[in-house]
Amino acid sequence: MKNSNISTSFQESKERECRVCHTIFIRKDGENNKWHCSEECAIESARSSRRKFHKLNPHKYVEYNKRWHKKVGTDGNMLRFRLRYPNAPKKCQSCGEDRVLDIAHRHGHERRGAWRSVKNTTIDKVWILCPTCHALYDRKGYTEKQLGLV
Repeated sequence: MKNSNISTSFQESKERECRVCHTIFIRKDGENNKWHCSEECAIESARSSRRKFHKLNPHKYVEYNKRWHKKVGTDGNMLRFRLRYPNAPKKCQSCGEDRVLDIAHRHGHERRGAWRSVKNTTIDKVWILCPTCHALYDRKGYTEKQLGLV
């Protein structure tokens, strides 16, 4: 009988101690599983949990990586792009090559340091080109008209 009272009082208590910064916070109704005072503390807790796991199991990352490459191959950037845009061209939009493809940003939508930014790599802001046409476009200064993209 006493155990049921303890669990009931625990559930009714709205005060909790954050597991990261140890501040006392009041949880709102419906937040029964909340153990962090803020989103930042929740993110830090998840990071530290992953760090501890990989420190205790250093071989697991190698296993995950091998499984990932076995499952999807080595071209992760194009794979992620294809998953987001399944109707994207399957051949170079300039010459028709289909063996190896790159994502080339159109003029006005260059990355400018935004490494693999999702919002800057949308279907309307990029060309799908083979490496040769991509180099001609980016490094040699060929225009979209010269490559037959317009």
